[in-house]
Amino acid sequence: MKIFLGTCGWAYREWVGKFYPEGTRPSINYYTNFFNALEIDSTYYSIPPKETFENSIRKIHKDIKVSIKIHSSISHFGEISDRKKSMDLFIKNVMNPARKRDQESKFLFTLPPWISNHNLEEYLVSMSEITFNESNIYCEPRILEEKDFPEIQKLIENAGFSIAFTDNYINPLRLNITNEGSVYIRLHGRNPAFSEKESGMEKFNYAYNQKELLEIKDEIMRYENQFNEIFIFFNNHPNGNAPLNAMELGNMLGINKMSRLL
Repeated sequence: MKIFLGTCGWAYREWVGKFYPEGTRPSINYYTNFFNALEIDSTYYSIPPKETFENSIRKIHKDIKVSIKIHSSISHFGEISDRKKSMDLFIKNVMNPARKRDQESKFLFTLPPWISNHNLEEYLVSMSEITFNESNIYCEPRILEEKDFPEIQKLIENAGFSIAFTDNYINPLRLNITNEGSVYIRLHGRNPAFSEKESGMEKFNYAYNQKELLEIKDEIMRYENQFNEIFIFFNNHPNGNAPLNAMELGNMLGINKMSRLL
């Protein structure tokens, strides 16, 4: 299996002195010395002009795999007609340039906090309609009852999406592989404050310990013969925890590139 490992975002000033060298600025070139994948989350907050996005991804080394988070006006807010208009703009300004760079670019949306088992299927049908059956789109259900997971995964896949597996305080990582393609994992940390309904960065302020990282590594390796490639992104970015934990897990998984700062 091919392993693609990185973080959710890279331009955090608080990483200077912890990941980026003291006295420097966050640098995508420095980042790509250590990681072979990157999740771009800024597109969740605003849809950039096409030229701006093209310029930004042009700076990322061509061998780095990129995943991009879908804008909130598509996944979280608004009437269907408005969400479709936002999707048209997102395809033009973000998706098309990303696929020009790499035809297999991944895209992600998370379930809004107001989604429950009662309205999940209706929501997924609307998202399927809005995204025009675009390929390589992953859906992350962050908080759910473990007993409900198989049915939720089935609904997500029946709607034409792939599932993004999650690790957090409420739901430690549990994989359920249903195809031989790509697996997508987001690691948020296990801060007890984690809740989809809470705002702010405190819920992501967490450093995985060795035992927890070994558990994650073992869960991944249990299924290593059941899929072709895996994308792993750390989202516990406060205090520089994400890149440091990513390098630790990379070493456990045998990715030599990850050992340079440890």
